[in-house]
Amino acid sequence: MGSLPPQRRQAGGPGGGPGGRAGRTNLSPKEGAEEAERRLGKPCFHAGQKVQGTYACVACQFQIRNRGTLPTCPDCGEIVWAYMESGPRPVPEGEQAGAPRPAPAQAPTATVEEGVSLQPPGVTVTEGVKLQP
Repeated sequence: MGSLPPQRRQAGGPGGGPGGRAGRTNLSPKEGAEEAERRLGKPCFHAGQKVQGTYACVACQFQIRNRGTLPTCPDCGEIVWAYMESGPRPVPEGEQAGAPRPAPAQAPTATVEEGVSLQPPGVTVTEGVKLQP
């Protein structure tokens, strides 16, 4: 375990977890792959799934040509891999081709308004005020 980076040695600690992400560390491997897929817009799989193709680690971009079961990233210890080839989404061995996959993330819509005051009502700005005597 000494060769793993700090974020991998601190299981559940501050900044621990895949890629050093803090916060929601209780994701299953499947949920982590689904979250990465929504975020990246590429098919993502997790270590232990049997799929063939070229994959990149979602944390450090280490690339492999996989022919069997996806491993844990040898560089950083991440378990989620992004499929890097074009064409149809690979189907992991033991799963059906018609299995539902996560919907792609949609960009939030923005509205543009001109002449909007950025000061909240009732706030006055006074310059040159000393806060200490």
